[in-house]
Amino acid sequence: MPLRVPPGRTGRPWLLHRLAVARSGADVLEEKRRTLLRRRDLLALEEAEARLEWERLAREAAASHQRALVLSGARRLRLAAFYGGGRADVQVQYRNLLGVTLPDGARIDFTEPVDLVPLGATLPLALAAGVHRRALEAAARYACAREAHRRVSEETRSTARRLRAIERRWIPRHEEALARLELTLDELEREDSGRVRWFQGRPA
Repeated sequence: MPLRVPPGRTGRPWLLHRLAVARSGADVLEEKRRTLLRRRDLLALEEAEARLEWERLAREAAASHQRALVLSGARRLRLAAFYGGGRADVQVQYRNLLGVTLPDGARIDFTEPVDLVPLGATLPLALAAGVHRRALEAAARYACAREAHRRVSEETRSTARRLRAIERRWIPRHEEALARLELTLDELEREDSGRVRWFQGRPA
């Protein structure tokens, strides 16, 4: 779609203003893109560390569950899970980074643990319950880190697309329109000068 440039000499300041705005916007987007890239790399490291921690604790939880099953028996494990299992409420904190809302950690509120001793709980069973809690907390941290990395990566790609659109389409179109207008104005000025000289050279 061709640009609708105001006719005559009024088109020149109009184009110059739009070019200045576009170049300023491109500078802002480039700075944002660089900041997001740096943050994305940091979040990738945080996500990898959180994933490793969660996987480690998940393995520990599975091993402790198996140990409790062997040493305490399936019946005690079922009783402890039925009477001692409560709900865990996850509350995610958020923050803003260059217009992107990111999860910034999670807090897990566990219900008050039930005394498992009357249920015949043994030490391995109590240890397993503690490891499972830590694994759940690690899972919440990993989920937050993963989502933060995903959102920043998506915003980085979106910013890069907008920047390319300005640099490769918006600015060149306006520069071409300005060049054509400058050429047209030069021709008009030469024609005006020629008419003035012709008029001045006429006999009185």
